[in-house]
Amino acid sequence: MPPLLHQPLLRRAASVVAMLLCAGLIAGAEAGLGMMARHIDEDGVDTAVMDETTGSVGPIGGVALSDEDRFHIYEGVMRIPDTPVSDTPPPELASALPGDVPMQDLPLSVIRQIPQVEGHKFVKFDDRILVVAPATRQVVAMIPRYKLMP
Repeated sequence: MPPLLHQPLLRRAASVVAMLLCAGLIAGAEAGLGMMARHIDEDGVDTAVMDETTGSVGPIGGVALSDEDRFHIYEGVMRIPDTPVSDTPPPELASALPGDVPMQDLPLSVIRQIPQVEGHKFVKFDDRILVVAPATRQVVAMIPRYKLMP
């Protein structure tokens, strides 16, 4: 066969292999999503639990907090002058806040921007801010506080 006839055949074979690889990657990604940790909320709805590094246990009011939402909560809390900082060790995500740790109301500016946190409280620690469901005192979100060095 002349070399020119091999080129179109080679291109077609490469295209078919590329399509099969893409289809395999898509199928593998979809199968991997089914292996994520799951969380059943109080309404019995199965929702994917977010990675701990995002600072959220899972959805609040059916909607997970985005990075922008956590930023608005952080900014709103940090603008409140003289907010007490708890000196007890902070609980882990999804744990209950001890009964002797006082909770504060979230600022109205935060609730206006992020309506799904309405009715929740917060606690400021030295290195993080916790968003807490007041009825159960369960920590539903953890937002790191980054301090600038002088």
